[in-house]
Amino acid sequence: MSRKLTVLIPLTLSVAMLSGCGLFGPEQSTGSKPVDPPRMSKNNKPQGPSEEVTLSLIGDQGKADTDDPAKAMVEDVATPVYLMDPEGFVVPITVQLPKAEGPAKQVLNYMVKGGPIEDVKPDGFTALLPKGTVVQGVNIKDGVATVDFSDKFGNYEAKDEQKIVDAITFALTSFESVKEVKIWINGHPQEVMPVDGTPISSLSRADGINKELAANVKMGETTPITLYFQGEMANKETYFVPVTRLISRTDDKAMATVNELIRGPKQGANLFSSILPTTKVLDVKIDNGVATVNLDEKILDYNDGKANPLAMDSILLSLTENADVGQVQFMVNGKTNVTAGDKDYSKPVSRPTQMNPGKM
Repeated sequence: MSRKLTVLIPLTLSVAMLSGCGLFGPEQSTGSKPVDPPRMSKNNKPQGPSEEVTLSLIGDQGKADTDDPAKAMVEDVATPVYLMDPEGFVVPITVQLPKAEGPAKQVLNYMVKGGPIEDVKPDGFTALLPKGTVVQGVNIKDGVATVDFSDKFGNYEAKDEQKIVDAITFALTSFESVKEVKIWINGHPQEVMPVDGTPISSLSRADGINKELAANVKMGETTPITLYFQGEMANKETYFVPVTRLISRTDDKAMATVNELIRGPKQGANLFSSILPTTKVLDVKIDNGVATVNLDEKILDYNDGKANPLAMDSILLSLTENADVGQVQFMVNGKTNVTAGDKDYSKPVSRPTQMNPGKM
């Protein structure tokens, strides 16, 4: 496996809240007052809904200033969309999108080939939703986002089917209000994908992304953990790639997460880790939503007693993805005076919501 130690793309630690409203299909949104039935076309198919719930990105730390409605509608919002990188991995890319009343629907529109994403995506990255796909509606109720696509959603190759499922699932579950995803086509619920039959009756972030099986592990006896490694663009800039690794069954996902990050990417994956393979995990404890990670001094061998910021960020992203935590406290040999580059990690830090910037 290859490893590189470089700092090229910092993570931004704040993002504006997204809000909007929506409805389609036979269900009503949550809440006490009745909602209007879905607008129907002449052929009795639901069309053009917007979201009915308030949406915010996972880990949002501030609410957008909406005192001036006109200003609120023209502001751009930093938003993750999921694209395919040059190596075939599904990757979150943060792009600046116009503030919209239906942000979940807008995100999916920016994942359609030939659409507005073409002007803002990094070179070498491609959209996964088939060209001509229309997002006919997104209904969010009780934590479930049901998205209705047009017929052209089925115009893709079988080899891309799982990638499309991963991209849709992770894009929509990036909103705090969404825990599960259901897919419809032209107003009809789908139990499987239209080309290769991948089951899609109920999708969640727990299903994973860019899945791989760890060595010497039997299917059916595994625990999935999502790890954030790094890829490299042609211009040598790096970006984070989420990979769900199926490991031997364990009840301690937090400890397993850090150990697997140190183990590094699968050989031949064209990914790398910024954590030295000689680093040892002394302890990982979780208390009141904070994971405390105690590492040995090898984590500080990057630069004159300082850790690599990308190594710290990969641990932070991975732990908050897998464990029920919102913050991570870093320690080295039991002490909290940890720095990485110009960042201070002596206090608990929250999961960033923006990474891998597209064209600005």
